[in-house]
Amino acid sequence: MDKRKELLLKLIVESYIKTAEPVGSNFLVLKSGLDISAPTIRNEMRELEELGFLTHPHTSAGRIPTELGYQYYVENLMEEDKIKQKTRTRIEDLVKDEKDEIKKVKSFAKLISEVTGEAVIVAFNPDNIYYTGISSLFSQPEFRDNQSITSISNIFDNCEDGMGEMFETIGQEIDILIGQKNPFGKACGLVATKFGGQGLLVIIGPTRMDYGESVGLLKIVKLLNG
Repeated sequence: MDKRKELLLKLIVESYIKTAEPVGSNFLVLKSGLDISAPTIRNEMRELEELGFLTHPHTSAGRIPTELGYQYYVENLMEEDKIKQKTRTRIEDLVKDEKDEIKKVKSFAKLISEVTGEAVIVAFNPDNIYYTGISSLFSQPEFRDNQSITSISNIFDNCEDGMGEMFETIGQEIDILIGQKNPFGKACGLVATKFGGQGLLVIIGPTRMDYGESVGLLKIVKLLNG
């Protein structure tokens, strides 16, 4: 993919992550900094769609990322978010003040869910699972209809079934699984890592979740918690 298409894809993904609204050519003319016209950008968007990176809802002229578009973004274009000092300080205080390891990790999960607005699953082993932030996940635009709520509820009802695969899939590095690659369902994305050698810490959200923010948070937690 050439640099211009990469820039436009990056802008579309990041705008859609923030707004959940399809992105149009006029927005890209303003934000891209490129000396090109709206018709030229529309042609580029059309080509990105033909390549499978974008699609468009029938009711909108704007584009949204596909699963392939998100995958290309996280592998090639994503920048890890700089975590606010206030959040970093809260993590540091947890590391310093909470000596009970289980309570500490649960507190990390609650903090991450609060910051990201996503659900967080902690698995100390495949049979000892804690999760938080489900109400935040249900408040996302993608999950407000009854069918989506049922689908997401099933994720947590059958959490233990998916954890065996997760323990095999996720390593000590931070992994991003999107759509078809996500054992919890193609409507979701997740960012996950091992902690303490054995446990799992998983941030789960819509495919539109802010992967850069989640990666940044997990890196700080792992760094400060040793």
